[in-house]
Amino acid sequence: MASNKLEQAALAQRASLIPLNTYNSEDQNNNYGAGHPNALSDGDNKGKGTNTYLDTYNGGADFDVNGNPAIAGSGRLQNIAVNQYDSDNGYQTPDTSGNVGQVVI
Repeated sequence: MASNKLEQAALAQRASLIPLNTYNSEDQNNNYGAGHPNALSDGDNKGKGTNTYLDTYNGGADFDVNGNPAIAGSGRLQNIAVNQYDSDNGYQTPDTSGNVGQVVI
């Protein structure tokens, strides 16, 4: 039982908002998590994940991957096309063993 008017109003508001939640724990098939369709990067603009731990290369929504049509070169695919480093030419720390006479901190 609510003890004051503020708590009564809060409980009434909560009861009206809970039905709006599309993800709920009562339906085990509709719990939101890393594998939920709305969390996955599957071509729509809802999800960005891949359900694979730390997979930052393959994820992203449509705008992240293909970019905004109004902004040329704004997507990941356009940006990767000009990147000199890829799976065949990975970025490595340069070999500085030949740098003679330089101060090493």
